[in-house]
Amino acid sequence: MDISKRYSIKLNKISNHLSALERGHIYELTKTPGTPSCATLAQHLKEDIATLLDLIENGRPGVAEKVAEASKNI
Repeated sequence: MDISKRYSIKLNKISNHLSALERGHIYELTKTPGTPSCATLAQHLKEDIATLLDLIENGRPGVAEKVAEASKNI
């Protein structure tokens, strides 16, 4: 399976964090409660990238695969 499809949910999460930064949707600019700060987004990106690399390196299934497998058992 193509890596981009296998891990699409994790990649989409990373893309959403980057989009928030691109749009300036950060607390430092908007002062909107509940909006993440630059530091928070950076931490999320670090964690998400580390998780993604671990999944790929160890051949573990992505979220979509886990959901599909769980759906079979219902």
